[in-house]
Amino acid sequence: MSATHPLLINVSVRITSIRSANKRGCIAFGHRMDVALGINDRSSPVVIRVSDAIAKLSDIAVGAIFEVYGEATTVLRSHGTFAVSELTVDAQDVRIVRPSGSQVIQWLADNIKGVGEVKATRLWDALGERLYDSLDHADHGAVESILPTEDVRNRMFERWAQDGDAKTLRFVQDKQIPLDIARKAIRFHKKQTIWALTNDPYRLLSFAGTWECVDRVARHSFGLSLDDPRRLAAALEEALYRVSEKGHTCSTLNALQASVGQLIKPHAAPIAALSEALLAGAKVGQFVFQDLPHLGPMLFAPGSWLMERRCAQFIRDLISIPLMQPQLFKVDVSDVISRFEEKERAHLGLPAFGLNQAQRDAVATSFSNRFSVITGGAGVGKTTVLKALYKALDTTGRPRFQMALSGRATARMIEATGEEARTIAGFLRKVDDKEMGQAPIIVIDEASMLDLVTFYRLVQKLPAECQVILVGDPYQLPPIGAGLILHVLCGMSGVPITELIEVKRQAKDSSIPLASRQIRDGQLPTFSSNESDEVVFLPCSDEQIIPTVLKLYEQDSENTQILSATRSCRFAGVDALNRICHVQYGDHTRQLLAENQETGEVEATGLSVGDLVMYTANDWARNLQNGSLGKLDEVFDKPRSVDLGDENKPYFCTALGIATFEGVKHYILNTDIDSLELAYSITVHKAQGSQFRRVIIPVRKSRILDRTFVYTAATRAQVQVVFVGELDAVKEAVAMPPKAFSRQVGLRALLEAGQ
Repeated sequence: MSATHPLLINVSVRITSIRSANKRGCIAFGHRMDVALGINDRSSPVVIRVSDAIAKLSDIAVGAIFEVYGEATTVLRSHGTFAVSELTVDAQDVRIVRPSGSQVIQWLADNIKGVGEVKATRLWDALGERLYDSLDHADHGAVESILPTEDVRNRMFERWAQDGDAKTLRFVQDKQIPLDIARKAIRFHKKQTIWALTNDPYRLLSFAGTWECVDRVARHSFGLSLDDPRRLAAALEEALYRVSEKGHTCSTLNALQASVGQLIKPHAAPIAALSEALLAGAKVGQFVFQDLPHLGPMLFAPGSWLMERRCAQFIRDLISIPLMQPQLFKVDVSDVISRFEEKERAHLGLPAFGLNQAQRDAVATSFSNRFSVITGGAGVGKTTVLKALYKALDTTGRPRFQMALSGRATARMIEATGEEARTIAGFLRKVDDKEMGQAPIIVIDEASMLDLVTFYRLVQKLPAECQVILVGDPYQLPPIGAGLILHVLCGMSGVPITELIEVKRQAKDSSIPLASRQIRDGQLPTFSSNESDEVVFLPCSDEQIIPTVLKLYEQDSENTQILSATRSCRFAGVDALNRICHVQYGDHTRQLLAENQETGEVEATGLSVGDLVMYTANDWARNLQNGSLGKLDEVFDKPRSVDLGDENKPYFCTALGIATFEGVKHYILNTDIDSLELAYSITVHKAQGSQFRRVIIPVRKSRILDRTFVYTAATRAQVQVVFVGELDAVKEAVAMPPKAFSRQVGLRALLEAGQ
């Protein structure tokens, strides 16, 4: 790493992420912003270091624009033969670009079609405080020079008369409520905002405000004391929320006490305060107390308790009540399997193809039970089981829906089974009762990703006569949200479960399945140091991780995917690897440019021809899912109008270039820009449910690295898996029990207790 000599500069920066933060300050990442023209230059990365004495962390908000003054150094980060330059500013002064009027500017940008942030800012710059009076009195003349279109002005004045309130906007600004939180509070409470927040400023927690920020506003701007009952009640609620945030659905009293004690510092008597909060909370139903088998006395947030209890009842009913809808005709499952095998042998040209005994058992068990689980690691033939099972289920004449949590996993289901599949969210949103019928068959793949909230929403929608089949691997990464479904069920007796063990994907002499099983069982596999072997570990220092990864990547880039634990780690994270790969492999003479809709100016997107990209939304009409991987093939000199409709119904869109996703070419539309990101490296979470011929996994010690991460990453590989980095980090991760199994959830106890 090398750097130029520091230079004092002023620079406008839009913050895109907070790299790190502690009591001393924070390091934020962003890009240059031309405020006057409203142009984001995403190709110019800026790092700002801000001490707590200069600005509080809560003031440095993602998405906000700041004028930063300080010592600037152009840092050249070298990674072997590659380098990326970053402008790093040690801030001496940080000011929000809109030091006043920010609330009304944002209100106008959020609520008025045709008035974005740029025009709203110009209105404020021109009128200042007089803008409020102009809005109150619908003064067309005052704003006409900036908003020449009468329809836009009329919309603005009409909406202001309905929902706008100068007093409220001034109030939230005077109380120093952060802009992003204030916007949400005003949107919800409307003209009751002042009353609601004065009555209880801790209501701001409901709008994604951090405890530190909201507590400071409540105490300093609203004058609440350390032992105010509203503060204690809010601290208890926040502690229960943090339980959920860590994946738990309930908490012990000791754990809750420790959390509340931290929140209400510097309160002199935190234990007494918690007791007071619990007594008050019990009266108003703030929590649910239950003494459960295996867990003991536990406290639940009311929502978690109701959802987990309902899900447990649903599963018990399905297990205990036999199938009520008769088949159209008597079915011999073994005969169905035999006919399936015969057709597959002919289709695949494999005379020896056949299901093993575990696969046969899985088909028979899932066919004859209203609730069942099929589990097993990568490559054990779960999809083959589903295809055979579907042949048997076809005889029932009942509607069948297969789904997964993520768009990419859903796409893999469609590819593997040849049948329609949906995301769970899509099923919940689009399938009505008539289409679902009275006794649908529900198949959920990659069920290890299933969290409590998602499963509860599904349970609420499904009729009592349904049949549910969960498919997944409990040793993979747990759900991002709270709760455990598949993991709990796989550890219980009385649940119809079939475990598949024999690996079908790799050749029988492949060492990847053996290494994966060893990792799953808490054993460190025998790694090779030979770069051409199947399971490889190349130890190196933090500084050498990226150069080593890139050297390996270049050996077979077409068949390789880099998988990282985190986004932000500068030694092994997704962002760092993607930036350096973008510099190395992108054709920077052909950048993807986008037009700012307000100013008409052209902005750099940070993507170039040749870049590997990932689509991060679901566009089912174009067959693009969240997690779809592709490559940017072409950028247009100027935007083109393209027709994505058909002969009967044309649908014209603005296209900026062409990319290939999963072997299919797609136009890159102007509306796609915010849904595209670099994908030389992706997180293991994004890769779950996918396979790649070769994977490279940079590793170093982190709180995210555990056995499930190592196992999930390794099982994405079909031909070769290469770990790069700190061997001790992997040793420790594999030796420790998976963090998922330490989650405190009530589902098992509720299932066994029959509550």
